[in-house]
Formats: sequence, C-alpha cells, structure tokens
Amino acid sequence: MSKFRLEVESTKSKTGLHAIRKIIVVFRKGKEEIINEPLIEGKGTYKIGKSGYASLNLEPNEYIVHIILVRNLKNRVKGRFKVYNYEGQEMLEVKYEKLKIRRSWGDKNLSWLIDRSIELVNLSNYVRHKNYGTGHTAKPS
Repeated sequence: MSKFRLEVESTKSKTGLHAIRKIIVVFRKGKEEIINEPLIEGKGTYKIGKSGYASLNLEPNEYIVHIILVRNLKNRVKGRFKVYNYEGQEMLEVKYEKLKIRRSWGDKNLSWLIDRSIELVNLSNYVRHKNYGTGHTAKPS
C-alpha cells in the first residue's frame, strides 16, 4: 500500500478570463471514484474557488488518473492526463489540446484508463480525436 498526495483545484481569476481544474479519478477493483473537492486546504493558482490536496492510499493493481485542464483568455482548453500506478510511478501522460488527445509518453496499453476517465468527467463531447500511437514509450529525460 502506498500513499499519494495530489493537487485538486477548481479556481478562476478575478476577471474570470482564466481558469484551472485539477481532478483525480481513482480506479479501484470494480469501481471508479472522482475526487474534485480538496480534502486538505491549500493555495490555488487563481483567487476565486477551492484548491488543496487529496491524500489517497492505493493497493496493487489500482490506478490514479490526474486531470489538469486550463482555460485561457480565448476560451481554449489545454491540459494533461497523467496515469499513476500504486507505487507512485507515472505510467502514461497524454496531452489534450484543440479537442484532441495525443500520447506524450508511456504505456499505450493503459489508454483505457484515459478513455474511461474522459467518460466519467463528462468530457466525451469535447474530445474529437484520440491518438495513442505517437510519443515515446519511456519518459524523456
């Protein structure tokens, strides 16, 4: 069993032109859990909203998907999806930009976790194309 501490955030700027969302999706045996509220308070990127941390304990064969989405001045959303295993190792990272998902690096066999987390967070209408064939198998140094 290992312990995680990941950021959870839903903040926006005073003007409302910039926003950031950090969500955690936990895949346990037979069930999925979405964490979008912080359990431990912390300081956020922008002024308005909630931010903090979530502490999690994982057993073997359980995964975490950490979703980071940023909305900019032109209302364009960019982000990253990171998959962690129970030991805390980052196994897969994909990039989200212009309604497309593209693998940056990692094991493409874990792409089902990304697909399932997109469905759980209701982003399926905002993803037009998925490309898990690109990128590296190992994390670039």
